[in-house]
Parts: sequence; C-alpha cells; structure tokens
Amino acid sequence: MSVPAITLQPPACGKPLSKPQKSFNTLVGKIDRARKRLEQWHAAMQRAAQAQAAQIDPKMRDLNAMRKELLLALDAMQSDSRYNKTDRRRLRAMIEVLGPACLSLQADADVQAVLRRQREPQREEAESRMDDLFGFDDFGQADARGAESPEADAFDAEADDSAGTHQRFEPETQKRPRDAQAPSLRAIYRKLASALHPDREPDPAERARKTALLQRANTAHQNGDLLALLGLQLEIDLVDAAQLSSLGDAQIKDYVRALKAQLADLEQEIALIEQDLRMGMPLAASTGKLDPRAIDALIEQELDALEMAEDELKSVLARKTEVRFMKSWLREQERASQALVEENWDEALAAFEDFLAEELSPRRRRR
Repeated sequence: MSVPAITLQPPACGKPLSKPQKSFNTLVGKIDRARKRLEQWHAAMQRAAQAQAAQIDPKMRDLNAMRKELLLALDAMQSDSRYNKTDRRRLRAMIEVLGPACLSLQADADVQAVLRRQREPQREEAESRMDDLFGFDDFGQADARGAESPEADAFDAEADDSAGTHQRFEPETQKRPRDAQAPSLRAIYRKLASALHPDREPDPAERARKTALLQRANTAHQNGDLLALLGLQLEIDLVDAAQLSSLGDAQIKDYVRALKAQLADLEQEIALIEQDLRMGMPLAASTGKLDPRAIDALIEQELDALEMAEDELKSVLARKTEVRFMKSWLREQERASQALVEENWDEALAAFEDFLAEELSPRRRRR
C-alpha cells in the first residue's frame, strides 16, 4: 500500500501557510528528491558492481600481470651496461610508478622486493644532488654506513600498506549518529505502537497486518524517518490530512528539525556512495558532479581506458629487448610525467590566486 502524500494545506478560511508550514513542505519535497536520487544511486552502483566483477576485475588482473612483467624487465635493465645513468634514473622512476600500481590490486613478494631495491640508488642520487648543490661532501654518511633512513622506512611502509587495497564498488551507507531523536518523532512512534500492538488483536489476519505495520514503524523510528511515521498515521487513519495541517507552529517546528536531520542523513548516504565511486573508478575521481544516470557511460570509459593501457603495455613488452626503443619510450614517459606535474601545479596556482582574490577583495559594508 502506498503512503499518502504528506503536504500541509492552508485552512479553508484562506489564511496562508505559516513560515514553519512552508519550511515543512519544502523539506518534504527535498527529501522526496533525495530519496529518488538515492534509489538511482543504489541501482547504478549495483550495475557498477556487476560490471566490476564481470568485466573490470578480469581486465585489471590481466593488466596487472603485464605491469609486473614490465616491472621485472625494467628492474633487469638497471644492470644492463647499455643503459646509462640517465636511463637508469628513468627506469627507477617507472618502477616507482608500476610497483605501487601492481600492489594496489594484490600483494606480490616479487614486486615488493623490486621496490625495496630502489632505496639505495635513490639515496645515493639524492646525496649526489645535494653534494653538487651545496658542497656537503659528508652529507648522508650515516646512511652510507648501513643505517636505514626514515625515507627508506616510509617507502617500505607505503609499499607494504598499499598491497591489496584495490577499491570495489561497495559503498558505505552508515548514517551519522544522532544523539537524540525529536520528541515529536518519539511521540508519534508511541501512538503507532499502541494502535498497532498485535497482541491486542484477536483476528489472525488483522494481527498479521498490524505486525507488518508495526515492523515498518520500528524501522522508521530507528532510522529517524519522520515522514514514514506520519505516513503510517495517515495510512491507518490515526490522523487525517486536515488534523496534520492544523497543528500549531511549535509542533511543526519540531517536525522541521526532524526533517532536516532526515534530509542530512539522506545527503550523507548519497555522498558516501559518490565517494566510494570516486575511489573505485579513476575516471569518476576526475569528474566534477557525478550523476547516477551516467554510470553506464563511466563504466564504458573505464573499460576503454583499461583496454588502451593494455594495448600500450603489450606493445612495450613486445619490444622490451630493443634498447633503442626502450630508451625512447622512457624519455616519452618522463616528458608525460613532467607535463602532468606542471599542469597540476598550474591548476593549484590558479586556484590559490582565485582564493587570494576572494579573500583580499573589499567587503561590502552593511548599512
């Protein structure tokens, strides 16, 4: 049975709705829209989970196997005399990209061992740069004697902690804790519990109906769902629409507070779903406003991106023994990485300049 619409109506005398009554109706509309959006997100995330299990995960496993193969090949190239010092620096940079990417999907002892072997060359290179810049000949001697540096320990911890942390489309939907529910919400629940108590009903069929209604009331009370409780009151004729509209402003204000908390719960649940989607789908992370209706397009884009990455890895692996090709490919990867850093820096700088302009702009004085 559908729940009757809950909207406060002006009295027959033509008196307009009060401000609390208008707020009540506005919140009812917002909650209705939030519920519909939440339903859309639940359906969208179910489709995303199905696509993840059937399409994305298998592609990710294949991609990860190729990443590991390339990682091990790059690691072996570091001892190849045909690669100079600059080449080895680029090799290490690529290993530092591929290694955590592999571990983000699953733990792998071989990959972790390769990442650990990068510590000493990184430290030596950092010391060399500092020596050249400042002339500190004895800089880093403690590390050269075999002591582990904090940076190396942090690098290991990051590599170990990142293992097996690949995100899936499983949104958290825990609602924020509420210290106490609105007094009116508790009062409505008590009236419903009294009217629907199945032990007071001798007829078996009616007892079963009231048991089901009381279960709905219990769920609504636990979730702080004022609208569901009000709807149940209307459904079982405990009150009618005219009685609800004739409530005093003090009572309506209490309802408004409960509705605001209910709307906040719905908005938080939607935000948690969107957050989970951004963590589980890289393309969603770079999207501004997420729309559940666009989830299928995002899934297709994600699959296309994985296929492109797979094709590139296949082409590189097919020519991994060609030194000239690998040197050229490493240069291209370095240029692409630098371009991305510069682009992100430009965006951050532009955002900071906008912030400063806003903060330093003269405030309009109140009269």
